[in-house]
Amino acid sequence: MKIKVCVGSNCTMMGADGILDSLENLKETILTKPGVNPAFTLDVEIVRCVGECKKKKNVSPVVVVDDVIYRNASREEIMSIVLDKAFDHIMTK
Repeated sequence: MKIKVCVGSNCTMMGADGILDSLENLKETILTKPGVNPAFTLDVEIVRCVGECKKKKNVSPVVVVDDVIYRNASREEIMSIVLDKAFDHIMTK
């Protein structure tokens, strides 16, 4: 899973730092636990600007998960997406 978190000024002011902190904590804690899909990987990239603010106003923070853009992303929303994917093999058994 590839996640890009925009840290442009608007996104940072609207909570991008909190999303980044949660993703880093997730990598260090939950994703090392038994039950995580062994094929799951989490690559978090900090990007300077995704360019969404230039297209529309009030979209920050912007997070891109596997090429899907999430506008007004919340920490809870992004964590839910990651955890669903990390544990997806449990649901398919």
